[in-house]
Amino acid sequence: MLRSRTIALFSPLLLLNPLPYAFAQQASEAASETVSETVIVTSDRLTDVAPQSYRAQRSRLASKQPVSFLEEARTVETVTAQVMADHNIDSLTEAMAMVAGVTEGNTMGGTEDGFIKRGFGSNSDGSILIDGIRQPRGTFSMATVDHVEVLKGPASLFQGQQDPGGVINLVTKRPEYEWQREISAEATSLGGGNASVDVTGPLADSGLAFRFIVHHEDEDSFRAFGNNRRTIVAPSLRWEGSDSRAQISYEYRDYDLDLDRGTVIVDGKPAKVPNDRRFDEPWSRVFGHDEAVTAWWEQDLSDAWSTRLTYGWNRRQYSDGQPRVLRVNEDTGALTRRADANIGFDRRVQYTAWDTTGTATLAGMRHDLTVGIDHERRRDYVADVYRGTAITDQNIYDMRYGGLNLDSDSLNTSRSDRLDEINTTGVYLNDRWHLNDRWTLGLGGRYTHYEQFSGRGRPFVTATDISDDIFLPSVSLLHRLSPETSVYASYSEAFVPNGADSDTGKALDPEHSMGSEIGVKHLWNDQFSLAAALFDIRKENVAVSDNGVTRTVGEAGAQGVELTVSGQLTDQLSLLGAYAYTDTEVRKDTEGTQGNRLTNAARHTASLYLAHDLTTAPGLGNWRLGGGVRYVGEREGDADNSFQLDAYTVADAFIGWDTPWLGDNLHLQLNAKNLFDTTYYPSSGGSTRVVVGDPLEVSLQASVRF
Repeated sequence: MLRSRTIALFSPLLLLNPLPYAFAQQASEAASETVSETVIVTSDRLTDVAPQSYRAQRSRLASKQPVSFLEEARTVETVTAQVMADHNIDSLTEAMAMVAGVTEGNTMGGTEDGFIKRGFGSNSDGSILIDGIRQPRGTFSMATVDHVEVLKGPASLFQGQQDPGGVINLVTKRPEYEWQREISAEATSLGGGNASVDVTGPLADSGLAFRFIVHHEDEDSFRAFGNNRRTIVAPSLRWEGSDSRAQISYEYRDYDLDLDRGTVIVDGKPAKVPNDRRFDEPWSRVFGHDEAVTAWWEQDLSDAWSTRLTYGWNRRQYSDGQPRVLRVNEDTGALTRRADANIGFDRRVQYTAWDTTGTATLAGMRHDLTVGIDHERRRDYVADVYRGTAITDQNIYDMRYGGLNLDSDSLNTSRSDRLDEINTTGVYLNDRWHLNDRWTLGLGGRYTHYEQFSGRGRPFVTATDISDDIFLPSVSLLHRLSPETSVYASYSEAFVPNGADSDTGKALDPEHSMGSEIGVKHLWNDQFSLAAALFDIRKENVAVSDNGVTRTVGEAGAQGVELTVSGQLTDQLSLLGAYAYTDTEVRKDTEGTQGNRLTNAARHTASLYLAHDLTTAPGLGNWRLGGGVRYVGEREGDADNSFQLDAYTVADAFIGWDTPWLGDNLHLQLNAKNLFDTTYYPSSGGSTRVVVGDPLEVSLQASVRF
């Protein structure tokens, strides 16, 4: 039945020849703080970031309970709404540039977000969450996002199967009980722009609040050709009672995205050709739609205890086509390519969790407890896989587009009907045990049963059909040196079943990882903080991919240090700074890469951003200006360490103006990204898949609230 529905959905594409034509058409924790912090109190206890702030005061991502900055024995960093507004962050890639130790990974030609966190990660590691629920791999707009949290290190205790680098949680904008209306539009120097409408408020006297967001973007690429189009519709409802709360939200995303694999490596360096040159064809695209439903209900059982039921369902249906670069003759520049396509991708994640949290006192000592159970089903299916014949038809120094089209007879039945499915059920318990006013011991554990099934082909051939159980411990110890300073140490483990290699179909061994961390946190005042952490991660059966071929290495490790400062230096001056040193190494491998560094993992990253409010004469409005720089050091471009991507530094700047001339608040803002038009290469998927960084881009944004 699924296959028949998939073919019906994409059947118009199969009738066209050449196929490329179709692509062109398409609160209790806060009380434990002895230092005063400004807390914005709301009835559902979900607000963790003060308005216009560059720092988060608390987070529930690591503990499923709101834990304040000084009391959390893990590294949690937040890209706040004010940071995103100041720097006009419209993609998750731009948001992660603000986070210490996170670099861009393989992005599937800009169509799937992928990040390296503390040396580990990929676009298929399942580390991206929306409101705590795992998402299918893809790209994520910031149109519906309020702020972004990053939990560093192994996070399997509550997030289930996970890569040890950490998880990225997009916290969406919620319905509010006060009317807010905003219309915004943006134009960019690269061509095109975007527009949004965001309305929220109460529904009469029903006790319900709603939010409705519509966003559309149509933006051109700086490359020889390319365009990205996306439309988002996101309604949501929230209900508040005296002892209970509930929310349901839906998001629909329709997109037609440019699939740009970037440049190639010649003599160990990116090819010496113009930055806008492409080695594929205009029909290299991904198009489809995503749907997501998130619902939760929370009930207070007493003043100290509550229970919460969470459900999430999301689905991504899309197809892609690309002239795939296979190799380049480094002497002559001759380019060998192949016309490929994948028709009828269907990727789904379904998640259900039931948590009970509260505080108990035993033997005079306080225990903050979380106990719960969750079930997750991940399903990844593709119907038809096309693989053309490799031909040498172009030269990188003299590209003449239009010479390669997809042959509808190139259907590869042995690779079609590919299915990867993982079902997990977990039971978890976590206890933040307050030994006294200064010492907190964290004890947690997760027991997981998982079932994994995969195969492909016509007729279908099963590659993996296994089930197993695993227990993952978590332990931490935190000490309050003073009301403003805490130190901590933590240890945790993570586990994720590896899928099969998409090209060979070979089943990959599961990954198991262990991570430890020691750190210090300090508050200079309630609005400015510092955090420093030393970490060590060891991971077995690490999946690595070069030019589309995936395999595992026996063991890899990452060690390093991270430093972040964030908040308000003065009432008018905001600062966000970060530095990370990450040293990675392949410790065991039968393929001869032992001693190599991991792909796309920069040894040094740093960033510094400032924003300043200007005081002007009454009637002239409010001005805000700022900018900053980010640095990413050298990175290895493949598992063999056969080439490196050079270090780069990129600068950004902005100026904004708020005036009451139109409605209650008219906001105009000018942003310049890559201010000095630096040429750089942020990531690599192999020697024929090197991403080219965006050049200087100037954008003008206008919004009105009423």
